[in-house]
Amino acid sequence: MKRSVQVASVLGIPIKINYSWLIVFGLVVFTLAKGYFPFEVPGLAEVSYWLMAIAASLLLFTSLLLHELSHSAVAIKNDLPIRGITLFVFGGVAQMEREPQDPKTEFKMAIAGPICSLVIALIFFAITNLLYFLRAPMAVIVVTDYLMLLNIGVAIFNLIPGFPLDGGRVLRATLWAYFKDMKKATRIASNFGKAFAYLLMAFGILNLFSTSFINGIWLIFIGLFLLEAAETSYQQVAMKNILSGIRVRDIMTKDVVVVDASEKLDKLVHDDFFRYRFTSFPVIEHNSLIGLLTLHNVRDVEREKWTNTTAKDAMIPLSRAILTHPDVEIMDALTKMATSGVGRLIVVQDHSILGILSQRDVMRLFEVRVDLEA
Repeated sequence: MKRSVQVASVLGIPIKINYSWLIVFGLVVFTLAKGYFPFEVPGLAEVSYWLMAIAASLLLFTSLLLHELSHSAVAIKNDLPIRGITLFVFGGVAQMEREPQDPKTEFKMAIAGPICSLVIALIFFAITNLLYFLRAPMAVIVVTDYLMLLNIGVAIFNLIPGFPLDGGRVLRATLWAYFKDMKKATRIASNFGKAFAYLLMAFGILNLFSTSFINGIWLIFIGLFLLEAAETSYQQVAMKNILSGIRVRDIMTKDVVVVDASEKLDKLVHDDFFRYRFTSFPVIEHNSLIGLLTLHNVRDVEREKWTNTTAKDAMIPLSRAILTHPDVEIMDALTKMATSGVGRLIVVQDHSILGILSQRDVMRLFEVRVDLEA
């Protein structure tokens, strides 16, 4: 999830908001303030509708966050680390460092979200009835009633048996337990997900030719999103299956060329990048590893400043995020590269540099093994 900013941390999990969330938040507020609430409670001042819309939208997205936190809580309880939760245009997603290792864990994680949404719906149902009993203003009652209905809708939508929706994950867990084959279970559940995505897009197209043009656009976008997510999820499982058992030491580049921290960028470009045609180099200072210099780092420095900028000035400082061990499994290393955003790792053992692993190395191996199995 790119272009996201962290806004909070819950249970030690970073909560981020993607830029696309701001767009949909604005659209929801506008739709509620100009359409839904004026229809449900006519005659109020314009500012009242906007306040109702803002309050309802904030509570709606809080409900979606709780939905994702319920998945995360079950994951953490089952020793599955969560890198973060990101709210974006279609709701939210919890980013796990790895997939569940058994169908039972998958089932518990998947069902936690819809159960959470139904519990929230029941809470808003109770609040709505209490407000009716207390004869509270209709402006408040309509907001809680709306939130009850939306959370029921979220639970029902997520229970649709199409991967990667929660219902699709429940289906995958069931098929996984039956076939004892995660890849096969994922393929079947993903196909259900793609079928549902095509169905949504078909309804969307029909809506384009009726009076519900905006609804049609949303259905098409959601369908496209689910179609891509279903396909990507299956590819990830297929990749894990094909690369299973391979470790970093098996495919890392062993002939590592290091550069000195004091070397200027102009000299490095001509003497190292052009000569060896590598796109990254470990940076050494006093025989100690201190960072990684990539071609991207060099590009970030204006060309006229290369003569006065050292490798140390431009490099990525040494951290656990860019280091790995030769015995680490490839899929774990690939996940780490994706998390760091660097695209390569320095392979270190006993303070010695053994090699460099890049995403390109992994993808090349994957393509070769796929061709051999075809």
